[in-house]
Amino acid sequence: MFRRYRFSQISRALLEASRNYAGVHQKAPNIRLPPSRITELKEKLNLSPVLSAAEWGNIRKGILDERRFNETNVDSTVLGMCVGLESGKSYVKFLRENGVEMNLATVGKLLRLYRTEHSEGVELNEEHRQEIVKFYEELHKKNAMLDANTCEHLVAALTLTDHWRVSFELLDMIKLSGIPDGATFSYLIEKCFQIGDVDVGWELLEEMTSHKRLPKDDVFLAWIAYSLKDPNCFKQNMIKMLSFTNAKSLFLSKRIGQTLVQIPTKYGLRAVETRVTEKGKCSSCKSTLASIVVPDDMFSALRDAFIQAVIIKKEIFNKTTPKELERFQMFLKKTKPYDVVIDGLNVAFSTGNQKSPAVYAMQIASVVKHYVRQRKRVLVIGRQHMDRWRSKDMKYIRENAFLFLTEDLSQDDPFLLYAALESGPHTDFFSRDLMRRHSFLLGDELGGVFKRWQQEHQYSLLSITNDGRVIINSPFQYDMFAHCSPENANRWHVPLVENSVKIPKVEKQACWLCVEFE
Repeated sequence: MFRRYRFSQISRALLEASRNYAGVHQKAPNIRLPPSRITELKEKLNLSPVLSAAEWGNIRKGILDERRFNETNVDSTVLGMCVGLESGKSYVKFLRENGVEMNLATVGKLLRLYRTEHSEGVELNEEHRQEIVKFYEELHKKNAMLDANTCEHLVAALTLTDHWRVSFELLDMIKLSGIPDGATFSYLIEKCFQIGDVDVGWELLEEMTSHKRLPKDDVFLAWIAYSLKDPNCFKQNMIKMLSFTNAKSLFLSKRIGQTLVQIPTKYGLRAVETRVTEKGKCSSCKSTLASIVVPDDMFSALRDAFIQAVIIKKEIFNKTTPKELERFQMFLKKTKPYDVVIDGLNVAFSTGNQKSPAVYAMQIASVVKHYVRQRKRVLVIGRQHMDRWRSKDMKYIRENAFLFLTEDLSQDDPFLLYAALESGPHTDFFSRDLMRRHSFLLGDELGGVFKRWQQEHQYSLLSITNDGRVIINSPFQYDMFAHCSPENANRWHVPLVENSVKIPKVEKQACWLCVEFE
């Protein structure tokens, strides 16, 4: 893949040298100036970005007088506070006039200023682009192999020039010691879409998402801009983008949503902002979103894979003994099926872990009562130290629910999920845990099925009222990512987030687009 852009040959010796070199260039501890000093310097540079040699000299000397700063890190620190490219170039001019050679960290900070300038809507001129290429040529001449951080800085800047294709060589250098970050992938993919090399761009998108890297907005904005050049392929290209976000569990940002809303009607797309109810109904078209209910055959495959990947090979035997697992399996055989499986300690500690055992027991009992009143069969998973919680609430739990207590060093999650899966496709489970590691162990395909099953069946505690009623967070049983309407093949519902690369939790979004194609 991308063979036409890769550097032709890397000898065994060079590879070995690069691995040793990469070890030297791990990220250094983040040494920062005191906040008051940072504020002071930034205010000064905001008022006057381009300073005289004497002023730059005073700033540099002042930082060197600070504890832990030296000739190695002072210049990158100054450049990190520069408010724009011209300010950064002014400082670099001062360094050169005083015979100070810039190290890789300093050059990297300057290269980032070119990218920042572009991101703020300032068009780089030919002089700027030539400066970037010259920095690359000088670094490449001095270093046969560059460390990952420097490579990422170079890609950020070089993708703004006509020499952007050398970024593939830099990408390969990064891979010798790790995985490129999302921004590095994004800059390169954006450039591919801008110049029309779409196959390579999509291959890189597949690669980056396989490494759990999230694309920046500019990637999809570049794809939209490319697609607008050919109205005949526009619909096909938009569906390709939306389908990709669903397959990779990605959210588009409100910035991208606004771009879709503003697309002229001649392209055969109409997008309006909308809301979706808890029952999955779109307030714009009144249709219902696609259900995420896992079919029986996929559930069976998930259950079998979970037992193999999480229970037998990877998870439980690291935390418990075969004897305990056997005891649990015998318990399930005698008592299943259940309507709901509750993570006892997760519920107990939901309001803090500095309370008394009596409070913990009361909270678990409150949740059990909620389901018992609905005539549900309940299993509570806990740990053996809970056996010492002597209270009327623990007595209630034992009399009205099945209770299994694991060893105190065992992990709760695998037991909880094992019980829910073994119980059958209609069993729910109660926990606030995100269960991410279990999804990861199942791989991409079944990991996706696991997430759908989890979304369909996971409940969690929000609060308990003074009179003992529980307020429960119920699952949203509809597709939370962009998807085609089950009622109309030309209609899509697209969730939008504020920032597509900083999502704290996968959940139903407040803002959606209702998109219709002609």
